[in-house]
Amino acid sequence: MAQSEPESHNKPCTICGTPRGVLVRCTIDESQKWNMVCPGSCWRSVSGGVDDAKGLEGQYPHYRYGGMWKNKHADGPVSAKKPGKVKRRQREERAQREGEQQNTHENAEGGQE
Repeated sequence: MAQSEPESHNKPCTICGTPRGVLVRCTIDESQKWNMVCPGSCWRSVSGGVDDAKGLEGQYPHYRYGGMWKNKHADGPVSAKKPGKVKRRQREERAQREGEQQNTHENAEGGQE
């Protein structure tokens, strides 16, 4: 029995069409249909670069994270996990957004007195 190439099991990104070994499963529009989006710029364009779009719900109202898909036929270390530096950057960005929201909220309350 002939074995197929691992790349033949890759799936295309819904947005750019590029076949990938790792994709993010998510909803991106009002249809709420599950899409497979590559974890680079395509995913950032639909989620703001945050798994659950926490703090960005107003900008990405149709986004819902549904997990990662990985080509299990691929040889070698194809990881669906986020690198530590990405996790740290996302935490810092979330803290900054929350700080900005807190300042906006405090300024709005201060103007009501």
